[in-house]
Amino acid sequence: MKHIVGFSGGIDSQACARWVLNRFPKDDVIQLNSDAGGNEHPITTEFIQTYSRAVHPVVLVSPTIADMGNRAKGKIEALGLLPTDPLEFDTLALLKGRFPSKLAQFCTEALKLSPARRWTEAMLPDGDYKRYAGVRVDESRGRANRQAVEWDDYFDCELCLPLFDWTKKMCFDYVEAHGEEYNPLYKLGFNRVGCAPCINSSKDDILNWSRRFPEMIEKIRRWEQHV
Repeated sequence: MKHIVGFSGGIDSQACARWVLNRFPKDDVIQLNSDAGGNEHPITTEFIQTYSRAVHPVVLVSPTIADMGNRAKGKIEALGLLPTDPLEFDTLALLKGRFPSKLAQFCTEALKLSPARRWTEAMLPDGDYKRYAGVRVDESRGRANRQAVEWDDYFDCELCLPLFDWTKKMCFDYVEAHGEEYNPLYKLGFNRVGCAPCINSSKDDILNWSRRFPEMIEKIRRWEQHV
């Protein structure tokens, strides 16, 4: 049995990874990270690499056009894209005809879940695995009815949410208690660090990006003009 953790470089996924590593042989734990179509800050990318060397290997997967499935098939052909071409964040918006939003968060599936499923099906065809996610119910009202163990139809496997009743502070405390460093962006005042910025970022986070790393805002501006 393999135990698969989605590792984004954020504190919730890191605490979830530590919870899993504390309970199962390291050889049976697989951590997967998708690069989110080029929408990560270099600090997050570097942190994931450092964590992978110092704590536990992180398998890197990149989204491709094939991860869109049959969605936007006509547009894919019209743009002359191949299934193996990289799926960048702005390319995703071009193919969907819009950028993702809080009410239409298709970026998570196309840029993270689909690449992870593709890798899992290719590397573990026997299906002998469970998935673990650092989901906390206090993050949103939409998660209020989540359970510690659920069935994941998308991956056709059991999905465990060991942190579902934790607070964010508990995640930081847990990681620190095990002597692990966490993403430096948190110490710079950011609340969300997976994407830079995330479509769910608060106004405070957006202001922080514009002040500390204005190139992240300029990146989004270029994408908007392109799309």
